Formats: sequence, structure tokens, C-alpha cells
Amino acid sequence: MVASLKIGRVFGIPIYLHFTFLIILPLFVWLFSESDQKILWFTAGFGGLDAPQWEKYAFGTAASVIFFLTILVHELAHSYLALRYGVRIKSITLMLFGGVAAMEEMPKEPRQELKMAFAGPASSLAIGGASLAGMLLIDSLHVHAVFLDGLSILFGLMAFYNILLAGFNMLPAFPMDGGRVLRAYLATRMPHIDATRKAARTGRFMAIAMGVFGLITGNIWLILIAFFVYIGATEEEQATAITDSLDGLKVANIMAHPVEVVHPDTTVQQLLDLMFATRHMGFPVTDGRLVGIVTLSDAHRVPRDQAQYARVGHIMTRDVVTVGPDTGAAEALKIMTARRIGRLVVLDKGSIVGIVTQKDLLRAADVVDARRRGRHAAYPPHPPSQPPYAPPPSPPAASS
Repeated sequence: MVASLKIGRVFGIPIYLHFTFLIILPLFVWLFSESDQKILWFTAGFGGLDAPQWEKYAFGTAASVIFFLTILVHELAHSYLALRYGVRIKSITLMLFGGVAAMEEMPKEPRQELKMAFAGPASSLAIGGASLAGMLLIDSLHVHAVFLDGLSILFGLMAFYNILLAGFNMLPAFPMDGGRVLRAYLATRMPHIDATRKAARTGRFMAIAMGVFGLITGNIWLILIAFFVYIGATEEEQATAITDSLDGLKVANIMAHPVEVVHPDTTVQQLLDLMFATRHMGFPVTDGRLVGIVTLSDAHRVPRDQAQYARVGHIMTRDVVTVGPDTGAAEALKIMTARRIGRLVVLDKGSIVGIVTQKDLLRAADVVDARRRGRHAAYPPHPPSQPPYAPPPSPPAASS
């Protein structure tokens, strides 16, 4: 099942509608079309409009679509500044609780994150202010007509909900916008990872408070938002701890070397025996040059009674993703995550010099993080049985 539907691109960023958006949109249409309650100076819907039912629903549909477009503008404001700071935006998705911009990474420079975090609420506040001015202008005309009355309610809805959206997003509930502002502020006074942990703890506290308030008032939406904020804060803290811990490390510091390789004519049974003996779950495949990579999951596709005859060359993955020993460890992890693979072959001057797995990187991040927290006074940069990596010698220069 496809969870999201692509509807276009803005600034080169793919825009998607999540299937939950298709659930929430009709609910907004119904609420806007039927409600006529007063919230402060605003009318919450078109239910009291002196018009046929179809016109109320036409206004309600327009209001719902425009509101979600303003959420898209909110996310685009974040994304525009992110692009200016060199951050790649993979997509923007409109879903049940609004919009989400999927960024490859957040900038670690506090001022940049601060501006990016403020951009979304600032855009919502600007839309809310302009909508409020539009409502007041129409009301000042003192002309009662269905279209003008409906337009006044429409402007009022956009003013109320966008100002509410800006205020709610500025709550210091990491990873919401206000939480990112808090982290950016803290990061000017302490290391980035410590600022993230403090912001995440604040976010979880805010989520618990929202959840309790939602239970007391019977507000299911607030309870759901609290749940997602709590999970989001925890996941963001973990991801930041990993990337910050890997910062400064190279693949050469972490990779396993030297590397055992297999030939395309190796049988699957021989491959499984080698995996059992070495406890390695993947091997480069060579026939004098790198031609593929084979993993345990590839071997599992072969029926047991054919393992003695099936060849590695028939089941290997030919599109091998490689990195150099000087590639940053965090960059290697990013590549694995984006490509959904568990290991990378390390090439230096065309030769296989190592292999690095996702587990290797996460284990290294854990060790560095433990050292930073003071759990261990020191740790060896390489396992005792593995010598430090030395690049292969350059070929001798040709004599003239």
C-alpha cells in the first residue's frame, strides 16, 4: 500500500499527501461547514451563514484546503532557509497533524537552526495577521451579503488557526519549532549533544503535561500529539547522539580490515560455512575486481536443497556502494540509511581495504558517547587484534 501521494514540487522539493491527510480533510470540511460557535472574536465555521447547505460546504471545503495550504507555507518557510544553508530537503508531507519537512540533517550552527526554527511560526503569524486584517476590513464595510459574510468568516478562521498554529509550535516541546529554538539557544552555551539532551528532556516533560491535560479534558487530539512529541523527542535525541559521536571519525577508524572476499563461483553452502566460521554476514565478491556483494539475506533466498549447487554470482548484489577510508563515519551512516543497506565496501586506490557495517558505526558511536559521559577514562581506537589501517603503497613510478 502506498502511504503517500506525490502532488508536485516547490523549490525542487517533492510534496506528498499522506493517507492520514485524506482522513482528516473531510473532518475539517464537516467541522468548518457545520459549526457556528464563537471563539473570541472569530466565528468557528459557516453553520450560521444564511445560505443553502451546499454553499456552506463550499465555503467549508475552501477553508479546509486553504488552511492546509497555509501549513504547507509553514513547512516551505523552514525549507527555504534550510536550502539556503545547504541542507537538503528530501520531501514535505502533509498528514494528520499538519506538515513534516524531511531534512537530511539540521545545521549544528545555533544561529542557523534558530532562524530555521523561527521561519515556520513567523510565516504562520504573518498569514494570521494578514487574515485578521482582511476580516476587519470586510466587517468595517457593514454590508451583509452571503459572499462577504462567508469571506469574513473564512478570513477569521485563517487568522485564528494560523495564530494558534504559530503559538502552539513555539512551545518548547522538542522537536517542535519551539524546542528547536530552545536547543539553538542552549547550544550557544554548551556542546550540541548536551543542548539536544536538555531540549529533549524538556520536550518529553511538555508531552507528558499535554497528555495529562488531554486526559483531564477528554481531548483525544492533544493526547495523540503528546504521544508523537514524546516519541519524536526521544528519537531525535538518539539520532543526534549518534551523529555527534561519529563527528570527526573516519571510516578508516572503524572498518574491519583486512577483508575476506568470495569468488562468484563460490557455492552458497560454502558461503554459509564461511559466515558461520567468521561471524560476518556479508562479503565483497571479486574475480580479480569488485563485481558484487553478497549477504546472509541473499543466501536465504536459495532453497536449502540447492545450496550445494547455487553460486554466489547468481544471488549477489551487483550495484555495490563504496566509500573511501577518509569518508566521514557520519556520512557513511547517512549513505547506509538513505540506501537502506547494512554495509559498505571501502576502496582505496581501486583496492578493497575494508568493510564497514551499520553495527560497526553504531557501536563506535556508543563507545564515544560513553567516553564523553565519563563512563570510561579511555578506550583503544581499534580492537587489540586489529592493527591500525595503513593505506596501500602507491605503485612505483614508471621509469623513462
